[in-house]
Amino acid sequence: MIWNLIGTLVLGVAAASVVLVLFRVLGRPAPRWLLPAAAGIAMLGFHIWTDYSWFRRTTAELPGHVVVAQGYPSSNPLQPWTLVVPRIDRFSAVDTNRIRHNPEVPDLAMAVVYLVARWNPTVEANQLYDCRTPRRADVSADMEVDAEGRPVDPVWVALPPDDPVRLAVCRASPGQS
Repeated sequence: MIWNLIGTLVLGVAAASVVLVLFRVLGRPAPRWLLPAAAGIAMLGFHIWTDYSWFRRTTAELPGHVVVAQGYPSSNPLQPWTLVVPRIDRFSAVDTNRIRHNPEVPDLAMAVVYLVARWNPTVEANQLYDCRTPRRADVSADMEVDAEGRPVDPVWVALPPDDPVRLAVCRASPGQS
């Protein structure tokens, strides 16, 4: 975050300097309002670019086995342009290399889901997905399983049938859809 602030300030000074040099080369005095306006426009443009490109830049750095399942658009009244075009500042991703199956219980898949948000640490969540019924449960270290390998009394969370994270996990699971 500090680097964004420093970059924004440096870009503002650079934009004002370019305008000043351009007017000096032309031999004309720059209007008094133009230097702060050039700095402000450059800084605002850079801020908007970093906000809107964060999702693309972050997901481009993920390894191939990590699949982005869902992005969450957000708007902010203090940034009115986001009311017109919301930006994505958090997303869920599934590590397909870490999806686990029990052959005795083919309808369940345990996956590692990364919850990534800008300006926050990434959270790694172990979750159990039911590929037949749209639901999921959080996996804890003390979760018990029965003789078949099914969890005993998990706290299931109902999901819509088209939940993107569940679909990503189940599509990566063998024999599921």
